[in-house]
Amino acid sequence: MNREGKTVELRRRVYHMNKKLGLVGSALALVCLSGASYAQTAGDSPKGSIVVVSKQELFPGAGYFHEKYVYTHPDCEGNVSVDYYGSEIDPNDEQLLAKEQQLCAQNRWFGDGSGGSDD
Repeated sequence: MNREGKTVELRRRVYHMNKKLGLVGSALALVCLSGASYAQTAGDSPKGSIVVVSKQELFPGAGYFHEKYVYTHPDCEGNVSVDYYGSEIDPNDEQLLAKEQQLCAQNRWFGDGSGGSDD
């Protein structure tokens, strides 16, 4: 292959690499911006907030649900995803918000997700 052919091949590779980097950069920016906008909508409650993502009644009429929700609090390092089975939750329940805040604070303090208490 002559010098001109090598230059053309190099330009193609650089073009494809830039294309991939642009795609990855765009995806990363989208994820970061959507997370930031979600955090802004969480509110300024001192106990944080809960947003129910999905809810499915497992046994119709029995009141047993599978719910996925996200707990957001300024002290947490990011949003906390929760996969919950049991009776239907109330996102405004003060006891539930206090418990999530306590777990968040313990996980932040210990840093390894171990919590710090056995309850």
